[in-house]
This record gives sequence, structure tokens and C-alpha cells, in this order.
Amino acid sequence: DENEMNISIDIAWSETMNQESQFEEELGLAFPDVIAGHIPGDRGAFEVIVDDVLVFSKLELDRFPEEGEIVNLIKK
Repeated sequence: DENEMNISIDIAWSETMNQESQFEEELGLAFPDVIAGHIPGDRGAFEVIVDDVLVFSKLELDRFPEEGEIVNLIKK
């Protein structure tokens, strides 16, 4: 299918976070053919890596992504 995206998405977050399910659901709706992997992260981490490129870092930006922000970053 020409609309299918062939990308790899990994999300690193600390085990103490509760935000991950919101972002997994958002990614699943935007990219139904892509399975996001989980990488254990440092305390306070929320990092999104697409095809081995860091596209969002809570540790660098000192904030969580806005709704839709990760999807928009991946689509760029």
C-alpha cells in the first residue's frame, strides 16, 4: 500500500511514568501499521526515536509533548 509508512518508532520512558499509554494510542491511530517499541529510559525521560533519530526529548525540552506534536514531528 502506497500510504503505508515504513518507519521504526521507539519510545524511551521511565517505568514510573503514566503518560505512555496516551502517546501509544495517539501513534496507533495515526500510524496503524507501525508498532512503537519501548526502551527503558532514565528517570524523568520521555524520548521518541524514529528510524534511529531522536525527534522529541523531554529531558532536553523539560516538558511533555503537546497533543498531536509527536505525530506531526514524525510526519515531517
